[in-house]
This record gives sequence, C-alpha cells and structure tokens, in this order.
Amino acid sequence: MTEISLTHLLDVAICAAEAAGNHALKNKDRRKEATETFVHDVKLVLDMECQKIAEGIILGEFPEHNILGEEEISNSSASPYEWVIDPIDGTMNYTNGLPGWCCAVAVRLHDKILAGCVFAPELGNYYTAHIEDVAKLNGESIGVSDTKHLQDSMVFTGLSKHRVSVREPHFEMFNMLALNCQKIRIMGCAALDLCNVASGNGDGYFETSIYLWDYAAAGFIAEQAGAVLSIYPQKEILHGATVLCTNKHLIDGLRAIYTKCI
Repeated sequence: MTEISLTHLLDVAICAAEAAGNHALKNKDRRKEATETFVHDVKLVLDMECQKIAEGIILGEFPEHNILGEEEISNSSASPYEWVIDPIDGTMNYTNGLPGWCCAVAVRLHDKILAGCVFAPELGNYYTAHIEDVAKLNGESIGVSDTKHLQDSMVFTGLSKHRVSVREPHFEMFNMLALNCQKIRIMGCAALDLCNVASGNGDGYFETSIYLWDYAAAGFIAEQAGAVLSIYPQKEILHGATVLCTNKHLIDGLRAIYTKCI
C-alpha cells in the first residue's frame, strides 16, 4: 500500500468539509426540510445532501477508502483508511438560523486519526490539524487554556435526545460541575465546543452520550492543541461514547466528577 502524505489527507478533509458546509450555507432557505423529527432533534434533507457531497470529494480522490458518517456507512473496501463525517453538526442551531453549526471530517488509519477539519461556514472558521503538526484556526496555531482550577473554568456540554431521565449520569455531572466550576455552557454543537476548548475559548467539555462523528475531527484537533481527551465507549450504543476534554490541569478533576456520577 502506498503511503499517503498527511498534508494530502488534510487537504482532502478541508475540501470535503468546505464543500459540504458551503452547500448547507447556500441552502439555508431549505433548513426546515426534515426527513425525521424527534422529541429533541431533527434529521434534515440537507444532512444527507451534505454527506453525499463530502463523500464525493473523498471518494473522488481515494475511491478505495471507507466512509463512516452520521447519515451513511460505506465500509465495503479492505482499505485500512476510513473517513468519519458529520455533515451538519449543530443541526438544531442550523435549523433555527443560529450560526453555531459546522461540518466535521476526519480520516483515520487502523482507528488512529491522522487528520481532521471542522469548518464553521457562518463563522468563517476552519479548525485543522494533522498528526505531525499543531492545531490551527484559519492557518494560525492555537492552544488550550492554562486554567488550573475547576472553580475558575468554563465547561461546555450538550444534551442528547436519548436522555429521558434526570437520573442519568449526565445530569448528575452537570449538577456537580455547576457547583464546582465557574460557568457551564450549552452551545448546541459538540464539534465547535471541542474546537473552543482547542483554541482556549473555554476550558473543558463533557458529554455522556455522543457519537464518533461528533467528536472524531474536533477531539483530534483539541488533542493537537494540547488538550487531554478521555473517551469511554458505550457498549449499548454503536459508535457511542462519553467524552471528556480539557487541559492537563483540569482533567483529573473532570475525571473524578465523572467517576462519581456513573
């Protein structure tokens, strides 16, 4: 197998995220077109369209590679390369006309992420990284915060539609963090939350029921920016996991709270 350069992989990830994101941006007048509606979420026609656009860019360059996406899985090839796509992360933000949404694309080899891009079209932000380079925002290097104590921290989180009971670990962790950190924020877009940690615009992130495509690119970018990423797979949910992400000073405190809540 011919080795593919990391810059080439990253360039394709950027092109795929950009093409998908721009398609969603240009079609915002169709943002209410839904294929399914849930109690706390929605599946859009544009989710599938953006997924296909990103796939087209990737498979046009690497037709033998595999795809794992929120909307579709294509793993018919024996290739060890797999691309992980979230065509529109922050769907409810997008549907309601808020700018906090993005397209996220990562590529991994034997389950090890090599490169990733998170593109937020309305914010004009490209978060990028490959495994041998630092994380960047619009071409400039970024790094995590140096906040040393939880009581001084701002922590991002989300709220999955799968949670129906206030006894879920997420709510216990939310309550404990609300009492032990400075602020908690629910912004509605996991990938951008992780990128905000990467760029030092927040100190941490936790989510107790999130999918691989939500965090693959952004979690990798955060790691390349100096964050510590802890992933706890969920056996009952395919590709599901609990994700903790913060700087080296706060990770033990975040893990300790999580351990108390599970």
